[in-house]
Amino acid sequence: MHEMHVVKDLFSDLLALGKEKQARKITKVYITLGEWTEINEEILRFFFEEHGKNTILEGAELSVDASPKKREIRLVSFDCE
Repeated sequence: MHEMHVVKDLFSDLLALGKEKQARKITKVYITLGEWTEINEEILRFFFEEHGKNTILEGAELSVDASPKKREIRLVSFDCE
C-alpha cells in the first residue's frame, strides 16, 4: 500500500510546517498526483482522514490535482489557522 507511506510522509511534512507556522489547525491541503504513481486517490483520502484524527490535520480537506509529471507526488501548499 503506497498510499499509507505517502500519507505518513505527507503528515510528517505538514506537522513540521504547521509547527513552524504556529498553526492551531490545518484546514486544507493541496497536492498534485501523477497518474503513474500507482496511488489510488480514494485510498489516499481514506488514510488522510484516518491518520488526521487527534492532530492539527483532523477534518482538513484534501485537494488533489492531476500532475502533468506522470510520476510526481507533490505537496503544493496548505491553509491553516
